[in-house]
Formats: sequence, C-alpha cells, structure tokens
Amino acid sequence: MKRNLLILLLIMITIGFMLAIALYIPNSLPVNSDFSALYNTDLALVHGIPIYDLPAVEALAVKASGIPPEKFFLARFPYPPWYALSTFYLGLLPAKAAATLWFELNLVMVFLSIWFLTDGWSPRLRLIAFPLALFFLPVLGALSVGQYGFPALLGTSMLIYALRKENVALTTLGVVLLTFKPHIGALILLSVLIYLVFRGDNFGRRALRSILIAGILLFIAGFIPDPAWPLSYPNMLLNYQNEGNVTACSECASLPVWLSRWFFDGSLTKAAVIAVVLLIILAVEFSSIRITLLNSPALLLASTLVITLLVSPYLYNYDFILLLVPFAVLINSSKDFIHHIIVIACYLVPTFAIAFLGRNGNISLIIVTIVITILLYLHAKESNIDVPAYAA
Repeated sequence: MKRNLLILLLIMITIGFMLAIALYIPNSLPVNSDFSALYNTDLALVHGIPIYDLPAVEALAVKASGIPPEKFFLARFPYPPWYALSTFYLGLLPAKAAATLWFELNLVMVFLSIWFLTDGWSPRLRLIAFPLALFFLPVLGALSVGQYGFPALLGTSMLIYALRKENVALTTLGVVLLTFKPHIGALILLSVLIYLVFRGDNFGRRALRSILIAGILLFIAGFIPDPAWPLSYPNMLLNYQNEGNVTACSECASLPVWLSRWFFDGSLTKAAVIAVVLLIILAVEFSSIRITLLNSPALLLASTLVITLLVSPYLYNYDFILLLVPFAVLINSSKDFIHHIIVIACYLVPTFAIAFLGRNGNISLIIVTIVITILLYLHAKESNIDVPAYAA
C-alpha cells in the first residue's frame, strides 16, 4: 500500500514538474508543425465542438491563432476520437505550452518504451540504451515536430513485456495504445489476438476478455469528442485521402511508394496494390516459422512490426521510430556477435544518411528495415524455442 502511494506521489510530482516547464520555460518548439493538428482538435474538444466537424474546428482554430483566414491551413487529425480524448488537457493550455507538454509526454513514452524493451538487461546496457534510443534520428525528428507515433511504440514495447510477464492490465493497455495509430498498429494488434487465441490458457482468455471490454469502452468513449464519430470519422478519412499531398504521397518514405515511383506513376493507388502483393509474399514466407513466432511474443511482435513498415504505403520517416523495437529484440534474443554488429550498423546508417542527405536519405530506412526483417527471419528460423505448456 505504501509503495503504491509513493508511486502515485512521484507521478503527481513528475506531472507538476512537466507542467511547470511547459508553462514557464522558454523554448523554440514549433506550434505550427504536425503538433497543430492535435492541438486544434483538443481545442475544439474542450470548447464542445465535434472534433471531425472540420469547418467548425477551423473557425475556432483561426480565431485562436490570430492568423488571417486566407493564410491559415488546418492540418487534419486522422486518428480515432479516443486519441484526442486522452490528450484533451492540451486544449486547455496556450499553444506554446501545449507543444512543450506534448514534447515531454512523447519523451516519457520513449523512455518507458526502452524500459520495457530492456527488462532483464544488465544495468549498464539499460543505461546505454536510453540515450541511444533518443538520438536515433527518426526519434529526434518525431519529437521535434510533435508527431503521433509514440503511443504505438510504447504499446508494442509494453506488449512484449506484458505477454512475457502474463500481465493482463498491461496487455490491454498496450493493445489500446496500438489503436491510436491504426495504420501502424493494426497488424501488430492482430498478431497479439492470434497469439492469445493460440495460447488457449487462462491468461489468454482473461486477456481477450479484457481487450474486448476495452474495445467496447473505447467505442462508447468516442461519442464524447464527436457524437457522430462512427460516420464523421470515416467520412473525414475519405476526404483526407483526396487531398493532393496525401494522394501523391510526395513525402512518404515507404517501400511500396518507392517501388511505385520507380516502376509506375508514383501514385498511392499503385503503391497500395504493391503493398498487398508484398503483404502476401511476406505472410507466406513468415508462416513457415509460425510455430517459433507463436511461442515467442517478442519475435512475433517484432516480425509483425517490420512487415508493417515494409508494406504500409503511407509512412513518413518519423514512423520508423518503431525500428527501436526489433533493434532491442535482436540485441536481446540473438547471441550472434555478427547480428549485433549488423543491428548497430542499421541504427547508425539512417541517422547519418538523413543528416547529410535530407529526405534523399529516407531510402536508408527502407534498406535497414529489409535487413532487419531478414535478420529476424533467419534468427527465428534458427531458434529452437521449446513449446510452452499452454501450447502442448
């Protein structure tokens, strides 16, 4: 009891400290970057405006920003309503303070992810892992613009920990976090459900029940930010996909888009077809090691994650923050020194490539993902993972 009270006190002190920094410490974080989509959505939420009513959201955002309407651009927030509901408090703060607090929250999510991923490591290696994760360039980029992929990173890392520890609460929370960015988290979430069904034991059943209840609660909670969200959210997504920069996917850093540019017209439509073909090929190949994967949650989630990064057309370079997961899994599970060297090289190459080449260096992220995918596949194929009692 005393331990729980102490933890609660430390959390409250930390939150107070973060809020004080956000309100009173000057910084140069931009408020008109990607973060503005979340901030304007939260601003609408706290003012009682349905978050997918874009004309009403834009009118409020223009008024709050002080920018002339003809020069204002409303960045869309293409995420489910419970994401905005979980960050509503940002709408209560001035834009600059809200951007700082969001930066701090993302930083906390990075450190929590590393804490989960390095459980069981030596204290020295864990200490080294924290700054290494922070200085992976996609992480720095995502932090600086206030991007939204950190819940997916935390959710995946938490699930690797929770499934190994058979922790129902953390398993459920990890799955919930994956829903915050559906096009990244969907395949990983599906792999978790398959794994839990495959287990067929008491933990698997309890976790599935808890996830089902959480899903129902999320659906109901979605009516708070937008009473018509089952209709307005899909409609917003359809309109969002018709915007020029989305249709062309001009800044995407995904394998399907690169292949579409090299061999076809470069459109997102062609990239989507390529993505389906890639998904089928990878699914067939990885199905040959399905027993190994289903008996190792870490390898299963890491493999599903890299497949997601290879087949998802709509990816930006900051989405590759998720590579931190397979990096850690390979370092932890593989005892092959050569594998460790390759992982370190994969960590370093994109950072230098993007730093010196800018967006032209994004292709290094695709190359690294392919290398890590091959490494995970070979490691899983070579591994002799005993079948646990629940699978016997």
